Amino acid sequence: MKTFLKLLLLVLVAAGIYLFVFYKTPQQRTFEKTLAAARTGDVQAAMDVAALYASGTGLPAPDGNQAAEWYRKAAAGGQMQAAWQLAQLYTQGKLVKQDLEEAAVYLQAAARGGVADAQNELARFYTEGLGGLSAHPAEALFWQLQAAAGGNEAAQTAVQDVQLENPQLYEEISRFSEVFKQTEQGDGEAALEVGQAFASGYPRARNAEDAFYWLSKAWQAQLPQAAYELSQLYQKGEGVEKDEAKAMELLGAAAQAKNPDAQYLLGEMAYGANPPKYEDAFAWFSNAAAGGQAQGQYMTGFMLMQGQGTPKSIDLAIKFFRQAAEQNYVAAQYVLGQIYWKGLGVPADKKEGEQWLRRAADNGNAAAKALLEGK
Repeated sequence: MKTFLKLLLLVLVAAGIYLFVFYKTPQQRTFEKTLAAARTGDVQAAMDVAALYASGTGLPAPDGNQAAEWYRKAAAGGQMQAAWQLAQLYTQGKLVKQDLEEAAVYLQAAARGGVADAQNELARFYTEGLGGLSAHPAEALFWQLQAAAGGNEAAQTAVQDVQLENPQLYEEISRFSEVFKQTEQGDGEAALEVGQAFASGYPRARNAEDAFYWLSKAWQAQLPQAAYELSQLYQKGEGVEKDEAKAMELLGAAAQAKNPDAQYLLGEMAYGANPPKYEDAFAWFSNAAAGGQAQGQYMTGFMLMQGQGTPKSIDLAIKFFRQAAEQNYVAAQYVLGQIYWKGLGVPADKKEGEQWLRRAADNGNAAAKALLEGK
């Protein structure tokens, strides 16, 4: 009997040890199954296992580092909710060390991926200047508008506040948002406008990489202005690796497509060559002038006045100077004023000369102001 009881006790102890060592709770089994799927590259499983690591479900305790790692993998696979969750981990600083700059990276990814909560949080970063982002009310409002459209109530309230307190900003960014939506339909003109906005920093924050992306889209739609502006990015190495050969290729393409800015720049390069290529310069400047480019009109007039690369003609020079001056090109206003004031190649006309000198002075031309004060 005693032997039987001992054997029974040993069996029970062995069973207990077996259960202790080998038994797994449903939560543990779920975790292991999800982890196995995530390791095969399943993006949704990566997202799920990250959430399990974050909550500690099926684990002895939460593991923030592993949660961050799997959220990062899911985000890299295109799961934008994972990018948002990762941004929250770095913002809250509970499971991982707080890192607002890292949070900003993933906030931007999630916001661009259409996650409304991330868009609203990114707006807060731009409002307060967090995570290495400069405070930028227009950028904040843009993302609030996107979040509001996605149903985020806090963003909807914030947008209403801006509409009341700063109607001009609201109108500017609302219009930009509408243009931005048009890019989704492959609208080349919209892509050009968006690219120019990012290149100039108005109305949104300046972003050379985004400028390059959208201008490239616009050039795919065969818009010459896009080729010109892309050439400038390649020339300066902004938003893309510096490549002077590519810059010249795009500049030439834009000029051949009759883009006045590109034509003017080629004229400027020919004029400044050593030795100067006056005939080439005059050809490009006059083409730019024909396209309504004020600088091209001025330089065409200047070369006609000097007889550089073309027969000298005061009458034609005055015609081009006047075209540029009427576009409020200050140098042309000053030169045209001098021509009439002093009678340079034409009968002196003080009244006409003073009119143009006055406009140049009002536009900040110190020489015109000095000439008028010494009359």
